[in-house]
Amino acid sequence: MIEVVNVSKTFDDGKRRVEAVKDVFLKVEKGEIYGVIGYSGAGKSTLVRCINLLEKPNKGKILFKGEDLTLLKERDLRNRRKKIGMIFQHFSLFNSRNVYQNIAYPLRGAKLSKEDERKKVLELLELVGLKDKEKSYISQLSGGQKQRVGIARALANDPEILLCDEATSALDPKTTKSILSLLKELRAKLGLTIILITHEMAVIKEICDRVSVMEDGKIVEDGTTVKLFSRPENNATREFLNLASNRSRIYETLNLKENIFNIKSGDVLARVSYLGESTGDALISRVSKKYNLDVSILYGSIEILGNTPVGEFIILFHGERACIQKSINYFREKGLIVEVLDHGRDTVKIHTKCS
Repeated sequence: MIEVVNVSKTFDDGKRRVEAVKDVFLKVEKGEIYGVIGYSGAGKSTLVRCINLLEKPNKGKILFKGEDLTLLKERDLRNRRKKIGMIFQHFSLFNSRNVYQNIAYPLRGAKLSKEDERKKVLELLELVGLKDKEKSYISQLSGGQKQRVGIARALANDPEILLCDEATSALDPKTTKSILSLLKELRAKLGLTIILITHEMAVIKEICDRVSVMEDGKIVEDGTTVKLFSRPENNATREFLNLASNRSRIYETLNLKENIFNIKSGDVLARVSYLGESTGDALISRVSKKYNLDVSILYGSIEILGNTPVGEFIILFHGERACIQKSINYFREKGLIVEVLDHGRDTVKIHTKCS
């Protein structure tokens, strides 16, 4: 559906040169909800503006259904853009116009009769759950309602792709969840392909099929959402995961001088990741009994990503070194991922390569 091929974008005002996007490759299939995540300044928003040519890349191609948008004349590009809708973090609505007028705005020049235009706008209001807000002004709406108007406006020309640039960042958690649910419904009803730019890992977990992680203008890791959450390979991805969970609090606590977990020299601290059916097995209890170990759970979580359960525990092993090694081997035989963590108290060095 959309391919970003070797795209770079540099801003240069003569005094300062900023490489915002560097040699990015990205392929989004029809019907996917694809996330791009990164910290502020990573290049996410510039990338999404390159996709619809609001920013023209200095290098590379933007292929929409096989056609390179960077080669089109302005008139042809305007026509193609009608099939690429966009919603924004701060809504970008006209405060001087009511809801109906905001949604109808992209239809100017579509040569619709007044009757057809009204029919279209009312259909969109129904679609986004605002059929009673037709005559309301933007100042009278909540943040979630404003974003729904923004979504309806973006859908006015029946786009095939919807670009969402930090579309939930200005919303509270409850409203964010309702907007993400709406986007999933629209994907199902309209067959939309959605590219979602965000710095919120919770948004990626809630809605995305696949995801790319951006850092310093580059994509440093990509894959399915399940893969990134269960087997992150890049440090930037791990940082996001740590900050999105209470796991970071555990690491902070381990670095304190006070030994509140009563960790002894020779104990082994490990991160154990589960995937799929193994999340339902009592494996920790099993190894504790099988190898006569004391196993403490310091942190644990199980989430459903798509239809796949993903679990993670940070556990502390206390017992004989050989038995700890056997328990780790047992976990890995069952398909779990085990990574020994340094707790700063003479961690026993056990060979546990992550797979």
